[in-house]
Amino acid sequence: MLLINNTDISDIALNVTYQSSWNNGAGQLTFDYPSLKAGMFPNGSTVIFTYGSANIFYGFLFTTKQDTKKFSCVCYDQLRYFKAKNSIIRPVGTLSEFLNTVAAAIGDRVRLGQVDSTAAKLTQYRFNNQTHLDMIYQSIEENLYTNGYWYVLRDNFGAIELRDLVDLRLPILIGDGSMGTGFDYERSIDEDTYNYIKVARDDSKTGIRNAYVSMDSGNIKSWGKLLLFDKVSADLNESQLAARANQLLQLKNRETQTLKIDCMGDARVFGGSGIRIKIAEAGLDLWAVADQVTHNFGHSRHTMNLELKFVW
Repeated sequence: MLLINNTDISDIALNVTYQSSWNNGAGQLTFDYPSLKAGMFPNGSTVIFTYGSANIFYGFLFTTKQDTKKFSCVCYDQLRYFKAKNSIIRPVGTLSEFLNTVAAAIGDRVRLGQVDSTAAKLTQYRFNNQTHLDMIYQSIEENLYTNGYWYVLRDNFGAIELRDLVDLRLPILIGDGSMGTGFDYERSIDEDTYNYIKVARDDSKTGIRNAYVSMDSGNIKSWGKLLLFDKVSADLNESQLAARANQLLQLKNRETQTLKIDCMGDARVFGGSGIRIKIAEAGLDLWAVADQVTHNFGHSRHTMNLELKFVW
């Protein structure tokens, strides 16, 4: 069912596609419908899309294009409103507390749902003329570097959620003889792999730069020295600098693995979902995260294109 301001256009909607990403912007629903069958709806209209018994999308109409035959619509979920820029000081506190602060600053179209409790205390930080999305994503990254936990910011059918990545694993197996129809797998040390981490902080009172290095000599011998320099503005002591460097090494000292796969659709999958991948030809049998998901909905067929990352 596809509703625009409570008008059902399910029978005339064509090319219905839903895209979502893992911590990379708002979910997007696009579709066409014949201009002879219905008129143009105003921007800002509420758009609801369900498929069978599954709730897929709740959001708002942002763009409509018209040609001689059809209207083409682009809709976004609530995270679109997080694109506004602002200047906010994040006080010392948790990631979940900061999400509540940011959401309150955005407007009345933002509604929070399940926000998992995040125990790690983030340092004070001044965000200057940045989007609210970037503020949250940067804070998610800071939380990761503090305690190693990944979180997902998503819109779950009209409710903004902050969820622990591990809790979003689905009972789905994709790969050999199961849903998949083709794949493209890559291993790389070219983009986000580092085996030598240097974390530094300048002391404004003494003029001294405090630094800590964490490295893997074995991987440096195998890959060469891949340096990540991380300059922090927070007032971290020596043990905290060391902990951050060690955490970064644990996260970055690995090959990045990405997998693109076309498969039968499953409405439970969204950006941030955990999926079990088993492809003997590529030597894969492990959990992956859906980095980007594109669902293609036909009246009798549902397929999806997945871009997956391996972080566990």
